[in-house]
Amino acid sequence: MGEAAFPVKEGRSPAGSPVRGAPARRYKPVRLPAASVSEALLIRIAPGDTGLFRYLLEGGDHLSMLTVLDPKAALFKLLFSPHQREEVMALLDSMRQTVPFEVEEWPIPGRDEAKSPV
Repeated sequence: MGEAAFPVKEGRSPAGSPVRGAPARRYKPVRLPAASVSEALLIRIAPGDTGLFRYLLEGGDHLSMLTVLDPKAALFKLLFSPHQREEVMALLDSMRQTVPFEVEEWPIPGRDEAKSPV
């Protein structure tokens, strides 16, 4: 048989799909510099909805870490990277369709945090 009508790059078919046995192309993800400080939000939720809230949060690709501040009042501190603030806020917005909760900035504006001795 004759030559192919299309020039074929090594490891690729004329349609551009990988040929069996050829190494796949790997794209490196964009790496942002490490954040020096985490961002945090204060979450208030009904005590009965705590388990569902944690379950939904874990389903969000582990974007954040939840710390319990007051278990009886269902008061939580949500820690996350400042680089992923938009993704965390989008996840929280989608979670509100299933479980109601309140979000406040942390530290609470107007409240002085105790300074630790150096």
